[in-house]
Amino acid sequence: MVNVWAIGRDPKVWENPLTFSPERFLNSSVDYKGNDFEFTPIGAGRRICPGLPLGSRVVELIIATLIHTFDWSLPDGMQPNELNMDERPGTTLVRKHPLLLIPN
Repeated sequence: MVNVWAIGRDPKVWENPLTFSPERFLNSSVDYKGNDFEFTPIGAGRRICPGLPLGSRVVELIIATLIHTFDWSLPDGMQPNELNMDERPGTTLVRKHPLLLIPN
């Protein structure tokens, strides 16, 4: 059993590994396709997710459609800086308190 959660938070590989920082990949050769074992969100090698090609092509279209179709807001006038970003480990990383958005 490989602990992918621990590998993705290894301070020897990542600077500030517990911080959500997607921009760390902007000038990096590391990709999500399973060839770089320090970042394996959906598996690697022969056991990689078979839906990866379809998912990577469709996810941008789905997100763009949702963003452009709705005006989004937080409940009860909450501001973005008030969100609780704590995480709980598991098979996949999940927010401790789920994000609630209201489409208008």
